[in-house]
Amino acid sequence: MESREIGFLIKSINDKIKVKADADLKQHGLTFAQCRILGFLHERGGQATQKEIEDYFQIAHPTVVGLVGRMEKNGFVETWFDPADGRSKLVRTTKKAEQQGKDMEHFIHEQEIAMTAGLSPEEVSELKHMLEVIYHNMT
Repeated sequence: MESREIGFLIKSINDKIKVKADADLKQHGLTFAQCRILGFLHERGGQATQKEIEDYFQIAHPTVVGLVGRMEKNGFVETWFDPADGRSKLVRTTKKAEQQGKDMEHFIHEQEIAMTAGLSPEEVSELKHMLEVIYHNMT
């Protein structure tokens, strides 16, 4: 097997995850990026500001506006301006998104199993640790 740089491998793995996830999630009316936002909202009790989404995912404001807008159009979130700060837009999951949440948890679990097939639990733990170190080295 040809030796490749770590950065190239990480980027290639990310690209493959995104392509597969987008194909699998299409039946639910979601993209991988939208699914990640729903997961973020779920972790925060179902609600966050668009700015918090931008900061967490390190993506530009127009990108978040587009993602959230499509999610709202498809009934996964609702948005409104914060009465306390008219410049801040709040995003909240809907009942439809909450119902999809269990399917998404199962989907993510299945993806993790597929990605780590052939690795022992100890190797998976070490891989997670090494990836965390790389992530923190890049921040």
